[in-house]
Amino acid sequence: MSKRKLYRILIEAVAAVMILAALVFFVGFRVTKVQIEGNQYYTDEEIKKMVLDAPNAGNSILVMMTKTEEKTKDAQMIDHVTIKRKNRNTIVVNVKEKQMVGCLEFQGQYVNFDRQGVIQIITEEQMEGVPLIDGLSVKSVKVGQKLKGINTKKLNTILSVGKMLEKSEQKPDRLVFNNMNQLVLYYGEVEVRLGNDENMDEKMNRLSGILPQLEGMEGILHLENITEDTTGVVFDNAAAEEEEEEQEGENQDPSSQSETTTPPAGILTQEGEEQNNEDEPEENTGEEEEFDDSQLEYSDGTDAAESKSGANPEE
Repeated sequence: MSKRKLYRILIEAVAAVMILAALVFFVGFRVTKVQIEGNQYYTDEEIKKMVLDAPNAGNSILVMMTKTEEKTKDAQMIDHVTIKRKNRNTIVVNVKEKQMVGCLEFQGQYVNFDRQGVIQIITEEQMEGVPLIDGLSVKSVKVGQKLKGINTKKLNTILSVGKMLEKSEQKPDRLVFNNMNQLVLYYGEVEVRLGNDENMDEKMNRLSGILPQLEGMEGILHLENITEDTTGVVFDNAAAEEEEEEQEGENQDPSSQSETTTPPAGILTQEGEEQNNEDEPEENTGEEEEFDDSQLEYSDGTDAAESKSGANPEE
């Protein structure tokens, strides 16, 4: 066999290998599935249209070269986007959206700001999951600038509490400064009074543990004087108070007067004693209950009973 013929066979073999490799690369790594994660303000289709509109998006290897910052620069609510390859035919688009800690009403619109107090977006309607801040007013607003004209102490309180609420599954409907300039949170019919800025971390931890027990209830949760040594939290149950007033205004037979309502699990009387003594007449105050949250799980996942096991409740 001549050298010329041998070279031709070698060239044809290399060409065949290259064609085969190209087929494997473009067919074997063809994107057939896209997973979008972390998006709340944008739909999956909107994210795909923003990030995966280039020809290289069809290949799970080439798509990794996409300049996502350039493609999402006009999206006001996107912080950044990353693309990862899960397997040969599946990619995962992870969206990090900007977190809004609250919004203010201004000239019929809603001014949404982040944890630094910077205005990120102004909307016609209140955004879902972004609590409304009452009791604060501004003279002018501009996207990209920090809120101006607000009392510095109030703004710092809002931003501090907002950061703590970011990881909470249940966001308050609104935040209000009362006539004592103390922050109050509203979750439906439940009013949460936080008092001053002292021990705010502890107050928010207690709130996250107690809040699920208040679902469907109405009243005031007092967190004003909470410290690390506090073992009980007072809740003024408005519904129970109304029920008691109705019962007092009616003529009841002795059997109905002896009936009492069993308090929910984790709720004690104001004196902290369980109402289990059948020999003594029970007085149903109905107005003020105390949550014994020593067994509640805090937001950091630790068991409150274990976190306070070294403390002597009598001290």
